Amino acid sequence: MLEGVCIIQNAISERELDIIYRYLAVSENIGQLKGNKDATDAHMYYALPYFEAMLSHYTDVISQTVKEKVYPSYSFLWNYKKGYQLPRHKDRNSVDYIISIGIHKQAECEWPLFVDGKEMNMDVGDILILDGKRFEHWREACPYNNRLQLILCYTRDPFLRFDKRVHLGFEPIPEVITSPFKEHLTIDDDYISELRSLYV
Repeated sequence: MLEGVCIIQNAISERELDIIYRYLAVSENIGQLKGNKDATDAHMYYALPYFEAMLSHYTDVISQTVKEKVYPSYSFLWNYKKGYQLPRHKDRNSVDYIISIGIHKQAECEWPLFVDGKEMNMDVGDILILDGKRFEHWREACPYNNRLQLILCYTRDPFLRFDKRVHLGFEPIPEVITSPFKEHLTIDDDYISELRSLYV
């Protein structure tokens, strides 16, 4: 069993991170970003296909790490704004473990996650595995204009597989997420804007 938290270093290459950026740029161009941007300091994007594929891919990795069988639940990407503080919280009951992945440049590494008071620092390409239902976690004020953070969620309950959806990538069922998502969203990120305009 996982004792709270662990970091797997260099799990994601710079090449894959750049592909993710380009995927987000293409997705914005064709209007496939959905989620919620109502808050001014934290924007959320739900179940984007590439990230749902990553959610599926890492299922065996996280099962081996936590030494029990888990099932993919759902994924979401956050774009945190400068000054945003992730509140102290534990994850909802349908989430037993999460993988947290920073989608950012080397110069944007200095924003640690605190787990029960312990500071966890991640480098570019690292992934953090957390028992988020048992351990309180939070972040202090974001020092960057935009900071993308991908969260992959897993459950040990087969009934909660895919967050009760028929398949990954599907819309959330109303009993799980009651607020309707908006579509055709944008992402406030300089590199994604450059890619959208010039490269994709």
